[in-house]
Amino acid sequence: MGKNRNGGEKDEDIIRAAGDLLTSLSKDPSIMRSIYYLLPDQERMQAAHDQHRNLFHEVLGGAHDKEGELEAARNEVVRQMSMVHSMANLTGKHDPTIPQKLGMASTPSTPKRTSSPYPSTMTLKVVYQDNKLVARANGVKSVKSYDVWVCEGDPFVESSWRHHATSTRAKRIVLTGLTPGKMYYFRIRALTTHGEGPWSNFVNIMAI
Repeated sequence: MGKNRNGGEKDEDIIRAAGDLLTSLSKDPSIMRSIYYLLPDQERMQAAHDQHRNLFHEVLGGAHDKEGELEAARNEVVRQMSMVHSMANLTGKHDPTIPQKLGMASTPSTPKRTSSPYPSTMTLKVVYQDNKLVARANGVKSVKSYDVWVCEGDPFVESSWRHHATSTRAKRIVLTGLTPGKMYYFRIRALTTHGEGPWSNFVNIMAI
């Protein structure tokens, strides 16, 4: 009884789950406040963007003691962007114009991957060394090569990414052919004898 005609959950299960959720929220109103606080608004996003940009220029100017602050500021901007894009994708199911207005008309797709014996995700860092932009990642044993992809647009839209470089080692990959003053996103994966490994985290940095 109460079975969804489309094959979904039973009404009784949904009513019980919703009741449990509301009970938990009633017992601790701070849960919703915490959720609302974590959601970025335009003012907070602007402040995070300004801080990231200012710290970036300070580090470029020689303030290397602020590299930790720069990384934290960068991560905060990426976190806020990720949340906004996620919310836009969710609301886009009811109002498709919202993601379209944000330039997200293309829905991120998951690339097909061949099964790989190396399921662990690589960790990528991109730094300046000897006036060169260098990608560094943890190496994976028994691989043929590593693929570095670059994105100049929205990193959450799969079609924005393209191949940039291939290397036989992951510890030091010099990234060339970039336009000074332009922001780029990078990611890396291992190419094994069994296929493509999973993508690493993506890193954003401005070329100089």
